[in-house]
Amino acid sequence: MKVITAISVLLFSLPTFAGWGFFGSDTVKDDEQIIFFPAEAALQDDKWNIYIHGWIFEPGSLAELGSLFRKTLGIDADDVTEKNLFQKRISWFLVDNERGKQIKIKLGQQQFKLNKSVSNGHFFQRITIPEKTMQSLLASQNSKTLIDFRAVLGDKDKRLFQGEIHRIPRHGLSVISDIDDTIKISNVTDKKELLANTFLRPFRAVPGMSALYQQWQAEKSAVFHYVSASPWQLYPPLSSFMNSAGFPRGSFYMKLFSWKDSSFFKLFSDPVNYKIDVIETILKRYPRRRFILVGDSGEKDPEVYGRMARKYRQQIKHILIRQVGNNNSGKRFDSAFKDLDKNLWQVFRYTGEIKALSLDLQ
Repeated sequence: MKVITAISVLLFSLPTFAGWGFFGSDTVKDDEQIIFFPAEAALQDDKWNIYIHGWIFEPGSLAELGSLFRKTLGIDADDVTEKNLFQKRISWFLVDNERGKQIKIKLGQQQFKLNKSVSNGHFFQRITIPEKTMQSLLASQNSKTLIDFRAVLGDKDKRLFQGEIHRIPRHGLSVISDIDDTIKISNVTDKKELLANTFLRPFRAVPGMSALYQQWQAEKSAVFHYVSASPWQLYPPLSSFMNSAGFPRGSFYMKLFSWKDSSFFKLFSDPVNYKIDVIETILKRYPRRRFILVGDSGEKDPEVYGRMARKYRQQIKHILIRQVGNNNSGKRFDSAFKDLDKNLWQVFRYTGEIKALSLDLQ
């Protein structure tokens, strides 16, 4: 009840109309920023569907709510280093999301008008281009898989807001990877440690995982889809950490979160249904690709992955589960992976235990 009361105070402390887009221009102002999340391009028939996703916001406009956020979550920063890091991490939650903003992007020589941003500041758009245009874009940027694009701003606005598109071939190997306790040490099963690792401490990589992913990318041309139940507000520090730790670039799937709507409460809901929906979206988008699912035993990855493997037997070629926490009995894993070939899944503590994967990608 105490937490719910604090949350209610936090919600009703927000400016009533700020960022709701009832008034004002639909153009991006000088004090507003854009983040483009990594986009995917999927081939359907002879055309490429590009899924653009971004976020428009005004930084720092809700900074006065930082201490209330900290008290609500029960986070105690003990020293200057922790306090400074907390302020950086929490700043992404204290922005004013901009609703009703509409921008254009420049992709090659073409411009595309995107859908307007919604109440949480996010915007989504599917762009379709022919194969010939895709090949021209790759050639012009001297790339096999990545294409850059940028926002088109006013004549006097010299800022650069840039995004990247991951061209994902019809056939090949994809890795769907969890983040917390799979590639980043989070201690999800201990809520106090989870909060500290999320807001007070530098992110730490699980030893050996970036090297393993790099090997799959180099030897098997694997592409990566990173799936997390964390909110998009953690994407900036998370993507910076993953780049510095050497994880291959890839697309991200995270939870929408806003103080002002029901997504606030969904942030704390069971991640099972969320992960099932995301993984099914990826599997259906790339029906001819083959997949490795990588997760951990801290929450429900074994159960989710087992369910997906039973439903999509032809697509899922291997499952890897990193053991964390105390719920690692053989009975649990046998139940999670019931009716699946024993060679399909493996549980490990250290990456050195992972067997060489002989994958049939046909």
